[in-house]
Amino acid sequence: MNDNGKIFSPVHVTSPFWEKYMEIVKEKMLPFQWDILNDKATVKIESERDDVNIPTEKSHVIANFLIAAGKKEGNHYGWLFQDSDLYKWIEAAANTYRVKPDEHLLTLMETCVELIEEAQDADGYLSTFYQIEKPQLKFRRLMESHELYCAGHLIEAAVAYAEATGDLRLIAVSDRFIACIKKAFGPNEGQINGADGHQEIELALVRLYEFTGNKNYLDLSYYFLNVRGQDPDFYHKQLLENEKNGIHEGHMPHIDLVYLQAHKPVIEQLEPRGHAVRMVYMAQAMAGTAYYLNDSALLNAAKKIWESIVSKRMYITGGIGSTVRGEAFTYDYDLPTDTMYCETCAAIGLLNFTSVLQKSDKNNAYADIMERVLYNSMISGMSLDGEHFFYVNPLEVDPEASLKNPDKSHVKATRPSWFGCACCPPNLARTIPAIQRYIYDESEDTKRIWINQ
Repeated sequence: MNDNGKIFSPVHVTSPFWEKYMEIVKEKMLPFQWDILNDKATVKIESERDDVNIPTEKSHVIANFLIAAGKKEGNHYGWLFQDSDLYKWIEAAANTYRVKPDEHLLTLMETCVELIEEAQDADGYLSTFYQIEKPQLKFRRLMESHELYCAGHLIEAAVAYAEATGDLRLIAVSDRFIACIKKAFGPNEGQINGADGHQEIELALVRLYEFTGNKNYLDLSYYFLNVRGQDPDFYHKQLLENEKNGIHEGHMPHIDLVYLQAHKPVIEQLEPRGHAVRMVYMAQAMAGTAYYLNDSALLNAAKKIWESIVSKRMYITGGIGSTVRGEAFTYDYDLPTDTMYCETCAAIGLLNFTSVLQKSDKNNAYADIMERVLYNSMISGMSLDGEHFFYVNPLEVDPEASLKNPDKSHVKATRPSWFGCACCPPNLARTIPAIQRYIYDESEDTKRIWINQ
């Protein structure tokens, strides 16, 4: 570990088990996902549940960036957060390249970096949906826009790419976007005093701090955590202001503050509620920020969330999320096996949350949960051909019920090739080649080593 807290991992994975999975990522998953992002793969894209609003025609991720960069004409296609699929692919490629350098992979990453540079606005803003379709609504629909969520995945990709190649161009892109965000957000007159509906930038800024040692990133993470839930009416007020300014579109939506974990300040959220992925992403950022700022209140809140998850709201597999409605936690010991959710991204989020929490408290219970998640609820999300994936990881499946019962449409009997909401496949691809992060941990004085697996 250097003076900035960056870990130059000296761990080399030689386990045949994980070597096999890393080889699948390199040889199968990354090329397959690259073709998907470029709309070149002839696969059926499925919705992760019965919902006619889920876009399943194509990925269009690369095309969205080409349009935003002025290199192609057309409209944005896909979710508001479609950009994050490319960022996670870059992170997966960088983590793989770091383990096993490959010139073709490097060339593809460089192509992506150049495209992202070209797509970025002059003021640093970068979110292809709003750049192409709704520039008047930049940062104006934060309950759903995922602009800072995508910024977080950009930052994580930038750090991974820099660590793997030494190239800081994507860090520079991230810095320009962060400067744009810092100008727009804050407590001062004319600024937006709130946070994105989907947590992600908070944990990414901690990672960027670890890489650079620049405390400004840590302070911005703390700001986004601390402002969350301070004004429960924040998102509604934004929409009312949009209406007043003539830029509101459609009906006034219902805003579920519990789903968004914005119903009260984060240090008062002592049990997991709402969207499972958002919850563990937020808790990971709480644990990381608390560790570096020595904030005991934030750390204790993160610990209470973790303890509640693993003792009362986690399946035996390490899966989390009990219901398809809101992809969410419900209540203590409500763990149905036929309608569970257990999203792959939620498992990866719990893995990372636990790993970060272990920095502050060397406890074998953390290692046990990390191991359980790694070998059960995470890799169950992929097939060994590297081209089929679970969004929801079933504990009990009735194929007829999955087809005919709308309350079980999310419980797939077989792994689809791709999803309309494709967050899980690239999340797996970026995590597996970084498996060395979770095997060992060390004390701050580097005199002791903990073996987690």
